[in-house]
Amino acid sequence: MAQDYERIGRFIYSFHRICGSVEALTETALAENAPRELKVRAARLAQKFKHILENAASTADSEIEATLNDASEVQMEIKKWQSV
Repeated sequence: MAQDYERIGRFIYSFHRICGSVEALTETALAENAPRELKVRAARLAQKFKHILENAASTADSEIEATLNDASEVQMEIKKWQSV
């Protein structure tokens, strides 16, 4: 049980270091002129984050790693879009 708390704690910390708040990923947080694909992908990522938190004990390490990789990619896309 303690291992799950440590594992999920590391996931939460890493996710927030990459993306900031989960709210920043929702469609309403992104500007209206953001590309639709980016809004959808960011919203899915926010949902995935919440899903992992709700199902921490049954979430595989590979799913956590894939979500963090996706978070990094989405954040890069957001930064790229913001710099245009």
